[in-house]
Amino acid sequence: MMSIRLTWEENRRNSWKERRQIIEDLEAFSINRARWNPSIYEMIPQDTQNTPLGSRRGSVASLASITSDSTANFPTFSRSARFKLAELLSRDAAQFSGKVTSLKHGKVVAAGKALDRLIDHSRKPVPEELLDEQDRLEEKCITELENIGKFTMHLVMQWRK
Repeated sequence: MMSIRLTWEENRRNSWKERRQIIEDLEAFSINRARWNPSIYEMIPQDTQNTPLGSRRGSVASLASITSDSTANFPTFSRSARFKLAELLSRDAAQFSGKVTSLKHGKVVAAGKALDRLIDHSRKPVPEELLDEQDRLEEKCITELENIGKFTMHLVMQWRK
């Protein structure tokens, strides 16, 4: 019985820890990576560093002064940089869905199975506090996190627009 209870406690504790990490990562992603920033229009890809255009780094105005009659080249560079960043953001957004799925089908399910074994093997009723904690764990780690994948993809789509 003690072994089963310890297994439940370990899976429960690790589930909460992983949930907190997902939320912290989501916050960092939305604030630092997925937040649109106009500086992407000022970036020049690394492969243009040796060209006359790439030899001078700076604002849109300084780039325009270099290529006063061929400013059409600059949007191509920024479009390429934006595309690459959007692809990275899409990949990162998809990873959030994977993390939530892993949590749901891994530690949370394992905690539920351990609690079920505890209920099956116990001579006395399992304390209500344990049942309530498992319900709360499933609510917070499964139900509340199920839309994170959609949310992160919406962030990426807003960024792309």
